[in-house]
Amino acid sequence: MKQVMYIGPDIRGLVRKNQIFTYQPDKIIEQASAIYGPAKYFFIPMDDIVKQKNELRRRGSFLNTAYKQFEKEIMRR
Repeated sequence: MKQVMYIGPDIRGLVRKNQIFTYQPDKIIEQASAIYGPAKYFFIPMDDIVKQKNELRRRGSFLNTAYKQFEKEIMRR
């Protein structure tokens, strides 16, 4: 079984940043996506974590931009 890490912003009562799952968290992904559609892209297989965290840090990248928009969406709630 592959591990999955969530690298998005904390979602109170659902998931926190850098949380690791030892299973595919389909239900949590679905709930996070209901709050912000692209949230599913923040659930990363551990095999790809270094590459995706670098992508998250790179200014203007898809993950970086989506993260900032997701934070704004969470703050509105």
